[in-house]
Amino acid sequence: MRNIILVLMLLGTFVSMAKDKPNIILLMAGDLGWGDVGFNGNPIIKTPNLDKMAQEGIQFNRFYVASAVCSPTRASVLTGRDPFRMGVFCANTGILRPEEITLPELLKVEGYVSGHFGKWHLGTLTHTQKDANRARPGNLRDYCPPAMHGYDEAFVIYWF
Repeated sequence: MRNIILVLMLLGTFVSMAKDKPNIILLMAGDLGWGDVGFNGNPIIKTPNLDKMAQEGIQFNRFYVASAVCSPTRASVLTGRDPFRMGVFCANTGILRPEEITLPELLKVEGYVSGHFGKWHLGTLTHTQKDANRARPGNLRDYCPPAMHGYDEAFVIYWF
């Protein structure tokens, strides 16, 4: 699962309101191999912007989860908890419950403004509808949007 962290789908972009606090940009990518980026030694695929971010920032290269799919991984990154303890143990099943404390909520207390851009797929409030069904008319009440977990802004993709 260590290959899942970084790049392609932007999980969240956190922007500091205070000048003395660093900006935080957290990128996650599904199915990105360890050697698929320049900063890990790939001589063919050119990733100059990611390489610069990796050089100037912090890389999380030892993140492991108990499920090899997107929803549990994303929930674990946001909460620091095991997917089975949260009920998000497979893609498009379970929900990231409102009572779960998330990284954006913790950062908000420290004065950060946060945004989530990309896939969400963190379940519904009913436990019965999958993410692919949530965006249909009449089902909007059934999902658990990023705003319920501390995000100030979101541009969410429901299907993937």
